[in-house]
Amino acid sequence: MPRELSAIHLTALELPPAELVPAARRAGCAAVGLRIHPIVPGSVAYPFEPGSEELKAFKRLLADEGMRVQGVDGFGLTDATDLSAFARLFEACGELGIRSMCVSADAKNREAFAEVFAQMYDMAAPYGFRIDLEFMAWHTIGTLEQAYEIVRLADRPNGTIAVDAVHLMRSGGKPEDLAKIPPRFLGDFHLCDGVKDAPIAPALVARVRAGDVNFLDPAGFPAGFEGLIREARGGRRYPGAGELPLIEMLRRMPEDAAVGVEVPVPGMPGEAVLKDSFAHAARVMAEAFPE
Repeated sequence: MPRELSAIHLTALELPPAELVPAARRAGCAAVGLRIHPIVPGSVAYPFEPGSEELKAFKRLLADEGMRVQGVDGFGLTDATDLSAFARLFEACGELGIRSMCVSADAKNREAFAEVFAQMYDMAAPYGFRIDLEFMAWHTIGTLEQAYEIVRLADRPNGTIAVDAVHLMRSGGKPEDLAKIPPRFLGDFHLCDGVKDAPIAPALVARVRAGDVNFLDPAGFPAGFEGLIREARGGRRYPGAGELPLIEMLRRMPEDAAVGVEVPVPGMPGEAVLKDSFAHAARVMAEAFPE
């Protein structure tokens, strides 16, 4: 393997962290990503209380398995988000030793949201992790360029952009767009595949790219975006088993970018998905970065 791979929790979300870690290690991964906060109220998440015996036991498990936590996700923010509610969660992330926290965003006012985001960066800085802003076409921050605008406005050294292969292509982006972003603003890469034809009308993608959408309900299925959301949550393909230009994307990411596999397969046992997704991802990585 030319680079390490992590297993993002969505790939096997039914596995609690204590089961995910050994399963990911057996699959070949060096790290995991954890869903520690519900993306919407009532959705699956596995929170840790800072200083708890549960967290200490989990850290011992990580050490025993030779694994680490690359990042956490499950955060949908707006320009009105009260960040004080995240104080203890950030403390837990510090204890876990994460490297990145992945968030998505819907904001009426991008300048105001950039201020919220800057505050979040400042909260993370003492714990040594980055905040990765992930763009998705059904969110107000829906494209690579729109995410870049926010991290530039927030202007913090630990502010970066998470690039998901499916989300980049479905938002009308292409691999060469990554070369237009200064490398210091690019964070983790989420590796998955999909079919060539997007399950969304081209006219709607054009509206996303023009900034002519404003979705403030992350739990909803905005009209016209249902196909994209279903694909993201259960219709991705294993890396290399689809038609997306993964090699070109990987080669345009910074050399030190962490790569996480994110391929949920509904109805299939999580451990089996982890093994299959890693095997496919390893072949793609070897092609992208031959020794």
